[in-house]
Amino acid sequence: MSNETNEKVGEDHSDDSASLPSTTLNKDDDQINQGKGWRPGDRLQVAVVSFSHTIQHGYVAALGVAYPFVLADFHVSYAVLGIILGAAGIVGGLLQGLAAVVKKYSTKVLLGSQNLGMALALVIAAIAPGFVVFGAARIFGTLVSWPQHPVGSAHLTERVPHRKGFVLAMHTTGGNLGTLLTPLITSIIIAYYGWRPALLTIAALTAVASLLTWTSVHEPGHISKRDQAKVDLGTKTAPEPTPAVKKEDGSLIQALRRREAKAVLGAGMISGAGRGLGVLAVYIPAYLRTGLHMSALTIGVLVTMVSIGALAGPGVGGQLSDKLGRRPVLLSLYVLGAAALVSFVMVGSNPVIVGAMGFFVGVFSYSEQPLRQALFSDVMHGVDARKVFGAYFAISQSVGALWITALGILITEVGFKSAFFTMAGSFIVAAIIIGLFAKEKIAPTVSGA
Repeated sequence: MSNETNEKVGEDHSDDSASLPSTTLNKDDDQINQGKGWRPGDRLQVAVVSFSHTIQHGYVAALGVAYPFVLADFHVSYAVLGIILGAAGIVGGLLQGLAAVVKKYSTKVLLGSQNLGMALALVIAAIAPGFVVFGAARIFGTLVSWPQHPVGSAHLTERVPHRKGFVLAMHTTGGNLGTLLTPLITSIIIAYYGWRPALLTIAALTAVASLLTWTSVHEPGHISKRDQAKVDLGTKTAPEPTPAVKKEDGSLIQALRRREAKAVLGAGMISGAGRGLGVLAVYIPAYLRTGLHMSALTIGVLVTMVSIGALAGPGVGGQLSDKLGRRPVLLSLYVLGAAALVSFVMVGSNPVIVGAMGFFVGVFSYSEQPLRQALFSDVMHGVDARKVFGAYFAISQSVGALWITALGILITEVGFKSAFFTMAGSFIVAAIIIGLFAKEKIAPTVSGA
């Protein structure tokens, strides 16, 4: 299947990229018209929507570091935590299907409200008198954080359809930046003051950071103040909108019946056992604390190593998938990710070696999600982007969320190694499904970065 190289260029022509150099604003018209270049504002929107993902991942990562200390204070098992998180994940996953029915609300409103809601959830969790209130706050956080993946992904792929792999990888990398920065900050505060002040601190940072979402996510037709000033001064002509392209709005149900679509969704449900944000963000800190009995500061450093790998991997994978095709890159990530997950729990307790293995877990395990999204978007051609990503996350995330409950029970009854072996096995099964049933070859779409 072609990757829609010469199909729609998108209808969003906002000129909101104040940070772009003037040379970018005045060249590459031919490339833009052919679906190969960047329009003014594209890079800024990729950056801002990805930063909103940073906020969301920071929220989840802070909780992941805090969980072992919360459970110890409230005398709760990982099985109970897994049930709470699994229920929250199922509901949150299903809510992502709302992306197709809230089209009257802008990306700015949906993502901005989400980020303020997560800050409130952290405050409630930080002052919770017991695990019931803490669990309720966690569920509330999931209920308000659903828009990021389907709405953010749709916003980016509609703006830059010819670089789906890259922009979705950048979206994921933005999230992984939050996973990188937050654990060490949270661990330091926990080590000196406790988990409650740590969550309150992250709540404050989340609220402040959300201001960028409210001020910088722009819908089509927006012109930056800098460019408007140039127009007013006569130094630049008003931007000419390129011809609007008819919006894709094919049947979602019919598209979901395609063999390749079912294969990608099935692989996502199974590989959810090793999904970075959903599972690894919870059980890697838990393994380091409860399984290896490491200190809060050591946990922060080692989780940061995982996050550094997660920051490096998706961008490279996304670029390669745009050039070589989604399927071969995705299959490689599954195999290498499985090997990294097994190695992580088999190398012993030396922090240096564990950190090195954690880096590779981050590189491979956190990189498969954006490529699955891009592959799914490819095979769902002809359908509106919000419908596509709403269905994708509602189905794969909600069913995949069952893994966090199953793994919590498995850890409680058997141990951490069995859980990580299960995660690795899920990647291998997912690779088999993609290899056998998602055989549409994705042609290269870009010749350079």
